Amino acid sequence: MLYELVVPVGRFLFRTFFKLQVIGLENVPRHGPGLICGNHCSYLDPMLATAALPRKVYNVSRKEIYQQPLLRPFLHRLGAVRIDRESLADKGALQSMLAIMDHGELCMIYPEGTRSPDGRLQAPRNGAAFLAVKSGAPVVPMAIIGSYECWPRHKKVARIGPITVRIGPPVRYHLPPERQSHKEDLTAISLDIMGRIRELQEQGHA
Repeated sequence: MLYELVVPVGRFLFRTFFKLQVIGLENVPRHGPGLICGNHCSYLDPMLATAALPRKVYNVSRKEIYQQPLLRPFLHRLGAVRIDRESLADKGALQSMLAIMDHGELCMIYPEGTRSPDGRLQAPRNGAAFLAVKSGAPVVPMAIIGSYECWPRHKKVARIGPITVRIGPPVRYHLPPERQSHKEDLTAISLDIMGRIRELQEQGHA
């Protein structure tokens, strides 16, 4: 219930103050599991993903946010999944996301693992690729354009500016069971996902 109340308000605010435009909504699965993979360069990104997508989405959230006593009771109800960024493979968070997708839900992950310091795409980690092959769910690339200019990680306060969210066609990745944990295979998938995000990002604002 909280999610259904908060998201329309957030969507209205983004459209009003940031002129949010979303392109490619038809690429988001309307039913069943899905893994949204996006770039990450701003505090705004998780909120933007939630506002842009037509279905409830579960976002990975850094463990530091859970140290905020006022936020902690609401995070899970708002679709947050706690993750430890200092661990290269937070198995607990990954298993939680697999369980969520196993129940037919939509999850969001940032292959880069943390916010970009300069707005450019960083080298990916393999968490998204691992989830893609283990779940078998369609991977949907997403590029958030303009959020870095509005609220980069080195600024304490956001500023107003246009934001565009571009969503690309879904793709599935398959590996035989004996290779689903091979670093080389997962890295190849990670790079392919980032390439799709880059193509969307390069299209710029609507």
